Amino acid sequence: MKLAPLDSIQNAHEDSLWTAAWVRSDGDKPALLLTGGLDETVRIWDPTKLTCLHTNTGHCLGVVSVTAHPNRRIAASASLDSFIRVFEVDTNNTIATLEAPPSEVWQLQFSPDGSTLAAAGGGSSSVKLWDTTQWQLVATLSIPRQGGSQPSERSGSKKFVLSVAWNPDGRLLACGSVDGTISVFDVARAKFLHFLEGHCMPVRSLVFSPLLHESRILFSGSDDGHVHVYDAEGKTFLTSLSGHASWVLSVDVSPDGAAVATGSSDKTIKLWDLKMRAATQTLTNHTDQVWSVAFGPPSRIDVRSCMLASVSDDKSVSFYQYS
Repeated sequence: MKLAPLDSIQNAHEDSLWTAAWVRSDGDKPALLLTGGLDETVRIWDPTKLTCLHTNTGHCLGVVSVTAHPNRRIAASASLDSFIRVFEVDTNNTIATLEAPPSEVWQLQFSPDGSTLAAAGGGSSSVKLWDTTQWQLVATLSIPRQGGSQPSERSGSKKFVLSVAWNPDGRLLACGSVDGTISVFDVARAKFLHFLEGHCMPVRSLVFSPLLHESRILFSGSDDGHVHVYDAEGKTFLTSLSGHASWVLSVDVSPDGAAVATGSSDKTIKLWDLKMRAATQTLTNHTDQVWSVAFGPPSRIDVRSCMLASVSDDKSVSFYQYS
């Protein structure tokens, strides 16, 4: 497995880029890339032509997260302005604007079936769930105090929630906190299951294996410089991937489930072979910290091949071919 550098877009935004997510291809519509950053905009890119198709200027502070709905038609962005904006991918029209209290909207992710939008709740020590038909808040998954039995909306700033991830069948949802803990929920029952421990610093990125037979496997990236691998349902720590010289800001799994890519504040991207449990490649094309790495959908020609995108404080977007 390897990453072959393709092209980069310099000055893709007017300031630091913080987040990226793919919009899947559909029929004759190609896969697109969403990016967001400190310049308060969300931009939609055609990675084959390296052109910006739309610029969404709806936020008034930096954009911390973007995510695309499974149906491809809509996407959502979260900002430091405490608003979530839902918009049409092809027209850029705003569909809904969801408001939260200050510092209570961070990473976003749509559920695999598209029925629910989850938002890492920051200082609320919870994950907020919105339905995607009426855009109403339908549930708040609160993190309990460790050592206590009852969830609490006021369980302290140590559980400031930064990251969120659904597993492929939508049964489990995990969130990562500033104190290094990961909380796992049973979504259907809106029930807290357990903590996953091992990190000692903020968990900024979470992703489950995309393979249904490995749907319990969770990867986490942390400011402690490590990627941890857990059986999220069995509450088991499986292994650690270590090699970055600084914070791991982003982690994503390849569509074939064989590799993990990571972006770090050490300015590098690493590709990890999960069978070897080791980094097989380090890319140094960015000149500042790499806030997001994201694998695109599988190639129609070779399902084991896809693109990877990375975004950085250096204002650039880079593309690679994974095979």
